[in-house]
Parts: sequence; structure tokens; C-alpha cells
Amino acid sequence: MSAVIWKRRVLLAVALASLSFGAAAQEVKEIRVALQKGGLLAIAKQRQVLEEEFKPLGISVKWYEFAYSNPLLEALNANQIDFGSSGSAPPIFAQIARENLVYAATQPAGLNSEGILAKENSGIKKLADLKGKRIGVAKGTSSHHFLVAALDKAGIKLDEVKIAYLAPADATAAFDKGEIDAWVVWDPYLAIAEKVHHARNITKDSRVVYSNNYLMANREFATKHPELLKRITDRLIDIGKWAEANRPQLAQLLTDQTGIPLDIERIVVDRGTFAIKYLDDGIVAQQQDVANRFAELGLVPRKVEVKKIVWKPGQPVGQ
Repeated sequence: MSAVIWKRRVLLAVALASLSFGAAAQEVKEIRVALQKGGLLAIAKQRQVLEEEFKPLGISVKWYEFAYSNPLLEALNANQIDFGSSGSAPPIFAQIARENLVYAATQPAGLNSEGILAKENSGIKKLADLKGKRIGVAKGTSSHHFLVAALDKAGIKLDEVKIAYLAPADATAAFDKGEIDAWVVWDPYLAIAEKVHHARNITKDSRVVYSNNYLMANREFATKHPELLKRITDRLIDIGKWAEANRPQLAQLLTDQTGIPLDIERIVVDRGTFAIKYLDDGIVAQQQDVANRFAELGLVPRKVEVKKIVWKPGQPVGQ
């Protein structure tokens, strides 16, 4: 094949790809993104990076705020939103309910961004002290997984504690009133409880479990518009790099966005990790371990195969 013919074929392929992308983009007039308090998506909204990315294509970005991951993923499964983020456990429950969502990328959780809290005068100072105690946690969240792993590490069986399934707002009130002895939660709730309520984090500076946060997409959106999903994810990868290098500015941005005091957001930012990457086999294996543990303990009705809902650029879902 001559160089001229080869060059023409390459140019034709590029032109066809551009036309295909343009047609796909024209089908989408709005991308629906969910966020929670803090986190990279809150930063993306504050800095309007997705709006700038898609404005030239005539695509707007609409934001929805959720208190935590479980209802967010329910909305994702139901085609009510296109993109959002989650801790490690909620996608397991969501996949069992309906496989209409995909893992798009991962963000490793910080060492101390999740923990088990007890009051200073409670006598609970280590994991072993949790035996027989009443513990509050949001069901099916990353903190639920954190609690299960912590109890396993301490040699405590699930039936040797009393678990109260409470959303963060309800758990805050229950913890203050002494209705629960301990509370498992993530940042920024964790930092607020430590700073404002003088709670003791009994898992501070200890690696209870390796955990990841995930960027999740609606499966239909990922299948029909993979090029748009890649552009979203790549912009968030850029935001992650910026966040790692600009922590003081990040803390101020989060305060402006969430209304949480700056001294608390500084704690959250200092112990957080913000680098994002596409899923590899190692990350998928870690998440499969989470799924297996929940199934073995009877917390979910069956095992799921995580890789079936993993999306990677340029590949069909599950490949």
C-alpha cells in the first residue's frame, strides 16, 4: 500500500469518527450529574469544568445533590441521572437490584477518611470494645463495609453487636443523644463529629480495609455515548490532579460549595486522596472481594460478578 493511499485511509477514518461523535453528541442535549457534599464532583461543579467541556457541543449539565450514595445509585439505575460517584459497597447492592449502571473510574479512599466514632467517656477505645455495643451505620454504604471489615479484624461476629441502620443525619442525632454507642461514617461527617462533637475515632491511623470510591455511569448512557463518558471522566481525572496539587485552594472551594467551616474542610482535604484512574484488574479484584464478603455474610441475597458492569474506554461493558 502506498503512503498516499495509507494517508487517505487514515484521514477517512478520522473524518468518520468525527462524524460519528458529532451525531452522538447531537442526540444529547443535557447530561445529568449527581453529587454529594464535598468530593471531586462538587469541585467540578464549582469550577464548571463539565459545562466548559460540553458547551461547544450544545450540551448543558444539570446537577442533582444526594445525601449519600445509595439513593444516588438508585436514580442511576432508574435512568434518572447519567453520572455520579459512590463508595465501595453501594454498587454491590445496586448491581443486585438492576445491572443498569457501570463503573467508569476509581478514586482510592484516604487512610482516615472513614472511621468508627465513640464518645470520649464511653470506654470504647479499641475495636475489641465494640463487642455487645449498639453501632450506627448507613446500610449498604462504604461505611457498612468498613464496619464489617473492622469487626472481622477484631474477631467479633455480626451477631455479637447490635447494628442500627441509620442515614448520616439520623445517626448524628442518635449519637448525640447516646442512643448508639458507636457510629461508622465517612468524611465530611467524620471530621465534623471529631471537631464539633469531640468524638474519638478508634480506627484513626489504622488500615482496617483497602477501599475505593468509584465514578459510576448509567449503563445505557455508557453504551450509547462512550465518547461523552470518556470526556467526563478525563476532565475529572484532570480535576483530581489539580486537587492533589492545590489542597489549600481545594479546602476553600469545598467550603464555598458545602457551607462546611474551612477548618473542617482542611481536615477532610488533608487526609483525602483525589487521584482518579480507569479501573484495572487489581481494582476489580478488590471490589469483587467486597461483593464476596457481603454475600458470604448474608448481607446481600447472592454474589455478583463485578467485572460484568465495568466500563473501559474503547471496550464494550464487561470486557
